[in-house]
Amino acid sequence: MNGSMGKEGRSFFRPTKAMRELLALWALAETGRMSQHRLGRTIGVSSAMAHNYMQTLLREEFVVVSGETNRTRRYVVTAKGCAYLTTLAREYTRDIARMYSVVKTEIEKRLLRIYADGVQKVVVFGAAETGELIFSAAKSTPLTIVGWVDNDIAKHKYRFGDLHVCPPNTIESYSPDAVLIASSGKTDEIHRQLRHLSKKGINVVTL
Repeated sequence: MNGSMGKEGRSFFRPTKAMRELLALWALAETGRMSQHRLGRTIGVSSAMAHNYMQTLLREEFVVVSGETNRTRRYVVTAKGCAYLTTLAREYTRDIARMYSVVKTEIEKRLLRIYADGVQKVVVFGAAETGELIFSAAKSTPLTIVGWVDNDIAKHKYRFGDLHVCPPNTIESYSPDAVLIASSGKTDEIHRQLRHLSKKGINVVTL
């Protein structure tokens, strides 16, 4: 990776104009009494840009203003605005579903590569957002998830199907071929935490 690229250059989800209009209409539909500064924070732009978005929504008659003073002024989403909001929300849901499908397929491929390397039973380490994707993707592969662990005690109340999330000191009790690190952060730290398992014939692999 180019060393000059900062974290800001790695974002895969830079909001589009349509996304910001969706967020603005959602916010205004929920509460019409909103300053431009607060609207800007909600949709991720400056107050000046929030003003421009608001002017567009007003010009397109997606929103109208009621009240004559700052104290009584409210922004009301019109019927036309509600219809546009419904269209944007439908397109957003469609795109999210498509993205979910793409990511799930990629995870299936990675799990199949792990299985091809001789791993049949795994304990998954990490009960973060990717957990549901891994759990779902594994169903389409011959790989078997026999346990789920996480360092975060708060996550020990989570479940993936019939699997309860447990502390890492339970890994050996599952007799897995490998531990699959699914955590998006502290991967090196987790590898160090689990390196003693290699002496017991349990590999540590990363998704």
